Amino acid sequence: MSQQQPVDMSPRKTRPLTAKAQFGTCHNAHKPMFTVHAGVDGEDAMVCAVAALKAAYETNALALENSKEPMRSLLTATENSLEKGLALAEAVLQGLELG
Repeated sequence: MSQQQPVDMSPRKTRPLTAKAQFGTCHNAHKPMFTVHAGVDGEDAMVCAVAALKAAYETNALALENSKEPMRSLLTATENSLEKGLALAEAVLQGLELG
């Protein structure tokens, strides 16, 4: 049997930072137009991610209210994915805030 390593519960000495990531290629039709810069505070980045996911969730909810099948099923699947992503992002943000 392998022995588990003890979990280090001491406060993190440095805060996580973002890596560089590019986006906005219109499905690879052109070079990326936008960049997430490396070195941004991870908590600040997660605040922005949560805000973006909340906006997408609300937009999807409005579209869902006014849709009929088959679009309604696609929007329901999107709602489920956004809900999961938002819950995970909020949990990571809360973990960062707690240290």
